[in-house]
Amino acid sequence: ASSVVSGRILCPLETVNYYLYHVLVNHEGAEVVAGFDLVNNLKAVKNETEIKNTHNAQVKDSCALVGAMQEIYEKLDAGELVTEYDVREILEVHRSRQPLNYGSSFGAIVAYGANAAMMHYSATEESNYKLEPRDLFLVDSGGQYFDGTTDITRTIALGPIPENVRKDFTNVVRGMIRLSKAKFLYGCRGYNLDILARGPLWEEGVDYKCGTGHGIGFVLNVHEGPNGFRWKVREDIDDSCILEEGMVTTNEPGVYVENSHGIRIENEIVVRKAEKNEYGQFMDFEVITFAPIDLDAIDESLILKDEKVYLNNYHKQVYDKISPYLNEEEKQWLKTYTREI
Repeated sequence: ASSVVSGRILCPLETVNYYLYHVLVNHEGAEVVAGFDLVNNLKAVKNETEIKNTHNAQVKDSCALVGAMQEIYEKLDAGELVTEYDVREILEVHRSRQPLNYGSSFGAIVAYGANAAMMHYSATEESNYKLEPRDLFLVDSGGQYFDGTTDITRTIALGPIPENVRKDFTNVVRGMIRLSKAKFLYGCRGYNLDILARGPLWEEGVDYKCGTGHGIGFVLNVHEGPNGFRWKVREDIDDSCILEEGMVTTNEPGVYVENSHGIRIENEIVVRKAEKNEYGQFMDFEVITFAPIDLDAIDESLILKDEKVYLNNYHKQVYDKISPYLNEEEKQWLKTYTREI
């Protein structure tokens, strides 16, 4: 051990466990230097191969989610009993069919109705709701593949929803679109752009008490610093670095109203370089999640023209990307689900 642990050892005190710290500080020949974990920045910036592989994983995971959604709708239409637990199992089955999948990237959040108002809800035997042909249904899940890690959330209308809920849903989608479309000068951090996602909600005096997005690891942890989106810097969370080309971050605004409803729409986006001119290096985002957004829950009168164009183009991309890998029944369902508005 003395030949391995010697000299000056950089130690991030905020994250290292006490046992390892204790071993280092008491080891002869080792000098512990408190500091920032340099590996975080290296992991966060994905190279071309990692991004290419992540694209593959995202397409497969989107196929799994679409297959699961189509099956859920089919079961409900047939009058079958479907619970939150059942949906977790359906998701697992569809992901397991994808090449190079080796499980979920985290425990899925499957929440119906008022349960979705709890951001990190986990179904229990007492709260394992039965899905009904009404209200919203939230699914936040992800997969681990040998070519990437995914995290995706969709909120689905299973039937009629109140107008105030429809308004909230529409503004969440609008915020997600606005952040997706962002173009910014190099040097911006997540908190410079967070207002784009919250803007439609803040205009209505509504907010969500969490960040808008977090970094994603490559075949690693589903939450990864130091990149993220948040409206203010929090000293206890490392997610406010300069956004660098190759960073993968989630874009997931939401609304959470206790005892009523919860909404979250989550895509993953990659930072990339745009044009460089006399004003500096411009940057933008590439969206790499290809799952449909429920048009039945949207109030079209609230969607601005550019947002409608974006959504229609996004849905065309979704269909083009994943339909070749679906069976005919799933393909027909997706074609209707991604119709133009």
